[in-house]
Parts: sequence; structure tokens; C-alpha cells
Amino acid sequence: MDARTFGFDAPIASRDDNRRQPRLPVILRAHLRNRTAAKFDIRILDMSVTGFRAEAHYGLDVGDLVWVTLPGLQGLEANVAWRRKDIIGGRFRQPLHPAVLDHLIMHGSRY
Repeated sequence: MDARTFGFDAPIASRDDNRRQPRLPVILRAHLRNRTAAKFDIRILDMSVTGFRAEAHYGLDVGDLVWVTLPGLQGLEANVAWRRKDIIGGRFRQPLHPAVLDHLIMHGSRY
């Protein structure tokens, strides 16, 4: 699926969760760092240009500012948007370029 087909700000009318972009399934190993510089290993489960869902077994709270380091990229600022047990949703402060998302999806493990 090509991420360029989705607009950065187009809301999805059929979604109840106010998500602006559909998420694409992928499994990526990544690192997450919080304000205290603690570094955690996480597993990205799906992504869009505006955010991600990840398995994170750490004490992160909604609203926390974090830096996510994806394979081949430097740290990207994000906020923890939600948390359900060991799964978090993150919102990138600056959207990914669609070509970057395409590259990550193509080179990550799929479901």
C-alpha cells in the first residue's frame, strides 16, 4: 500500500478514534527515549505518517514527550497519545514524509 495516497490532514469519517491517518501494519524494532534520557526497546506494530502503535513495557504516561528512533532515522519527537496496558499510541510532532513511511513499511516485518 502506498502511503502517498493519504493526505496529511484528511480525517477519516468512519473512524471513532479521531485518527487522521489509517495505520499500516508492520513490525519494527525501535528505541524510545523519554525526557530523563532513559532508553527503551520497543516494537512498532503499525504506523502512519502521523503516528504509531507500539508494544512498550515501560512506565510511560499519556502526554509524555518521547523520541522514537526508527531503523535508519534519527530520533523523532512524539507524544504518548494513549496507553492500554503494554501498548501505546504515539503521535509524531512532525509528520513523516510519505516516502519514508513507504520505505519503513517495505523493509519491516509484516503480520
